[in-house]
Amino acid sequence: MNLAFASAIVLGVPFTLVTIALLPSPHIDHGIWYALALGACMAVFHARPRRTVHGRGVVETIQLDEILFVPTMVMIVPWQASTVLAIGTIVGSIAARRPLIKAAFNLGQLSFAGACGMIFVYLAGVTPTSKPGMRDTLVAMLASLLLTFITGVLVRAIMAYMNAIAFWGLMKDLRTRIGPWAGAVTVGGIATIAIGKTPWAGILVIGVIIFIHRAYASIVIEQSARRHSEDIQQSIASLRTHTDPERVRQDLLDTTQGLLAAGDVAIVPDDQPDPPRAYSAPLGNGQRLRADNRRGTDQWDARDRETLITLAGVAGDVLRSAELIARLRTITNSQSEGVIALDMDARITFANPAAVHMLGCSSDEDVLGAPIGERLTLRHRRVPLDFASMVEGQFVAQDADATLGPPDGDTLDIAYSITPLRAEGAHVGAVLVLRDVTERRAFQDELTRRALHDELTGLPNRRLLLERLDHALARTRSTGLNHGLLFLDLDRFKLVNDSYGHLVGDKLLIQVGNRLLSGLAPGDSVARMSGDEFIVLVEDVVEMEAITDVAERLLQLLQEPFEVDGHHIFMSASIGVGLTQSEQGRDDVLAAIDAATYAAKAAGRNCYTVSTDASVDEARARLDLEVSLRHGLDEDELELHYQPIVTADGGSVRGVEALVRWRSPQRGVLWPAQFVPVAEETGLIVPMGRWVLEEACRDVREWTLRHPEREPLTVSVNLSALQFAQHRLAEEVAETLRSTGLPASQLCLEITETVLMSDTVSTQATLNALHALGVSVAIDDFGTGYSSLSYLKRFNIDVVKLDRTFIEGLVTDPVDAEIASAVIRLSAALDISTVAEGVETDSQRQMLVKLGCPLIQGYLTARPLPAPDFLRFWDGGYATTSEPDIESVDAYREHEATDVVR
Repeated sequence: MNLAFASAIVLGVPFTLVTIALLPSPHIDHGIWYALALGACMAVFHARPRRTVHGRGVVETIQLDEILFVPTMVMIVPWQASTVLAIGTIVGSIAARRPLIKAAFNLGQLSFAGACGMIFVYLAGVTPTSKPGMRDTLVAMLASLLLTFITGVLVRAIMAYMNAIAFWGLMKDLRTRIGPWAGAVTVGGIATIAIGKTPWAGILVIGVIIFIHRAYASIVIEQSARRHSEDIQQSIASLRTHTDPERVRQDLLDTTQGLLAAGDVAIVPDDQPDPPRAYSAPLGNGQRLRADNRRGTDQWDARDRETLITLAGVAGDVLRSAELIARLRTITNSQSEGVIALDMDARITFANPAAVHMLGCSSDEDVLGAPIGERLTLRHRRVPLDFASMVEGQFVAQDADATLGPPDGDTLDIAYSITPLRAEGAHVGAVLVLRDVTERRAFQDELTRRALHDELTGLPNRRLLLERLDHALARTRSTGLNHGLLFLDLDRFKLVNDSYGHLVGDKLLIQVGNRLLSGLAPGDSVARMSGDEFIVLVEDVVEMEAITDVAERLLQLLQEPFEVDGHHIFMSASIGVGLTQSEQGRDDVLAAIDAATYAAKAAGRNCYTVSTDASVDEARARLDLEVSLRHGLDEDELELHYQPIVTADGGSVRGVEALVRWRSPQRGVLWPAQFVPVAEETGLIVPMGRWVLEEACRDVREWTLRHPEREPLTVSVNLSALQFAQHRLAEEVAETLRSTGLPASQLCLEITETVLMSDTVSTQATLNALHALGVSVAIDDFGTGYSSLSYLKRFNIDVVKLDRTFIEGLVTDPVDAEIASAVIRLSAALDISTVAEGVETDSQRQMLVKLGCPLIQGYLTARPLPAPDFLRFWDGGYATTSEPDIESVDAYREHEATDVVR
């Protein structure tokens, strides 16, 4: 491999130097600037953004730098062109963190290809110029295609050598790239002509190139993902065809290496640590599937991890089944089938040792010549087989079921085959083959049991529970008796897995299942549906009270602590209770108790709730709201309103708080309290919050540019707890500021006290990252959470927003006034700005001025305003709010006071 790399370096670099020395280098107007611009673009193309796709043994980076090859060939002199190509190669190698030998190979092969392109241009009679004509551009396009083709051939040659892959197989893949190359070269030719006409056209050309690059990358990645999905399905199907554990392992290793483009794949013990850049997934049998030395880049993405986990999960199941089958095969091979030959009178003429043993004799002399009916009692469904009639009638059977032994004694499961015996064309008897299928029957029974029972707890699984429920509902329609169902969802079970690991969690589930069984009557059944969910079926119930008694008993049983591997664990459950009705179907019953379980969780957990039509309707309404909200995000139905933040003593506008509204065509205008909880529950709060941040920054940046004579406004944007927990929050904020052009000093991110307390180490790191950007951070609704004033000193906070509950009693309640005064004084001492929320009267404003509060916000100044109304307000005019009518101020406050993205 090193020899192949070295060959490319030795051939490429000297060949390029000789070419530069021999080719003429005329003076070109602005030539050095063109070279610098092309070098910069080449570096950006190779460094960012990067798109990498990989297949079975092939890793390729999507760059479309062929666009830049055309102007490089014709608009700058040879030494500059070689420098530009070298810059792109070096930057790309650094960005991909390639080893030195690979980076040198890339430099050598691209230098060689570039030299070939420059020679082609020279032989075609084209002289580099700042204003190339159509002929020059066409020649440069052909040279660029030549350069690209040579590069592709060299790369595939070395890949074939390194990975022992057929070279012509990789060349077939090269044909799929000709179209994109031709398109990129065409764009490069158009760009060359445009820049030759006017250099400023380069700005538009860059925009077009970026658009084409991103569109092409998206298409290629989508196609790669589709091929990857198809490969996974084929690989899984291939794995499931094997019954030999060794073949399963080898197929798994080959498949994983191909799908992940990994240099090294191995099955290792669980206790063996992974190398720094390796990734592994459990096989479930004390071993892990590990992939390392990823080709192209050493970074594993989410698709790689999902692929590895999927392969390991499927392979683990296949391996367990294959190992079980292998053990059974060993047992079967160690036993011999009993073979008995019969004459026309059904007398035994031959019996092998296995048959002799089955007949209970010590040697074949004890059975030869005896009627088989005297030596063998074989029954099918308790009816003795008449061998004499079977022989006479030339009966044929293959692997028919029977039982060996007397009906009142020990028996053996037998599969028998009988075929007529012929000699020289005449019927002379029959051959009877007996096979002990006790192990097979046991295996089949075990497979049946596994198919209907949970592997972890041994309880009935969802399939068996649904079968029992179907039978119960059928009996309801025929007898009129109802049946009770209890849906148990363990509370905070995820915390157990996160704290102690999944092994402890699995053991806890086993104990929970056993404890639930102990609290049920013999006729009742409990099934594990999935994860930490269980369903109890109580058949033949007259009234709901009997079911609620079972629910209370189970809740009481779960109160006792569980001892798991030395851990003292307390567990509770939220239970949905339902009673079947004759007109209900299975899905209706399950939906009802599921909705009741959700209601129990919402009621505080560790309780039960009886299902009602209202709870089902509420669950469906919640699902409909989620669907509508997703549609609203896609259709841009959200809008922002802005509430001014003004100085307390003069009323000058210093900033705004961005508040989200949902203007749904079907539901009208919805307030945050009406849809944000669903957004948080479903994770939609993250894209919604990202949209709010971008829209608010874009609006305020536009206002700042529109009124340069005014003091720039700050915009406050609320962050939900889920947003704040995102590990890339600071990067996303920085990207938003870059894309919108808003200075970081004009952005203030608001979080609640609860968020501040959730994970102090992670919180401090996020706050430091945000402050490093220059963004301000505010504590919203201060005083309503569980944090202490010491948090103001501990965390790097810029603004404290005093909650409206203290402002309401500021004038009339001395306690509220003292609390507000203490917060304002402490904030001032810590150089933290204070904003009073919910200021509605002038007396409140005057008291805040007296206490030294610098900024206020509330209905005294203005309600939240759409952007046009706020601009009129900022201009000193009258702004009519388009907020929907609310029957009372208290209701308005309730809608407004949602501690999430608003």
